[in-house]
Amino acid sequence: MSKWWGIFVVAGAFALGAAGCSGPAAGPSLPTPAGETAVAGATSTTPPKPYLTSTPTLELNDRTTKPGTKIKFGEQAVVPFNSMYEKGLLGITITVDSAPAPDADIDNLPLKDEDKAKLRGKMFFFVRVKMVDMDGANFKEIFPPTLFPRTRSGGFPGVLIGGASTDVTGCESESMAPSDFSTPGAVFEQCELFFGTSSDPIVAVAYAQKPYEDTSSREVTWRK
Repeated sequence: MSKWWGIFVVAGAFALGAAGCSGPAAGPSLPTPAGETAVAGATSTTPPKPYLTSTPTLELNDRTTKPGTKIKFGEQAVVPFNSMYEKGLLGITITVDSAPAPDADIDNLPLKDEDKAKLRGKMFFFVRVKMVDMDGANFKEIFPPTLFPRTRSGGFPGVLIGGASTDVTGCESESMAPSDFSTPGAVFEQCELFFGTSSDPIVAVAYAQKPYEDTSSREVTWRK
């Protein structure tokens, strides 16, 4: 049976405001001098966000990793992915390492004292995700893909969820891709923190976002 060592949930409220502004009263129109063209307004340089509120259909092709594929840690899978701006191909490489959980790092985690006590003597597991923009799609501001790590016993490691920082020694997380993650070969790296014991380490990590599925025959899995 899986055990979640610590759970921290943050509920935040965000308010967006829009303020109207009024300009000076319109004056009389002036004729455009001969040889000049009137400009109606500046052209916006902000790229459109067609997938801000809608989810596109992502297709598999001859460049993408087939559903059900099992590869080793350190090898790359290529999956269809999308940002708010575009869809394209994302290369994903997973590696996992671990270290004893230092008391100083535990003390800095956003947990209650009783939850921190449960982590004493446990292991930190670092799931490192390297993402590569395979074809230059505008992937800026994407969140890292959702991954499902599994331990040797077949369960799941502990994890913190919420909006607070979970940076610890050797594993600093980035919430979203930088603005330059939009050119062929651009790299975005992320570290995700999990908890457990040395006798039940993470031995597999699965990716099951659409068009893949959360079944062994339809997910992509990295293994030792």
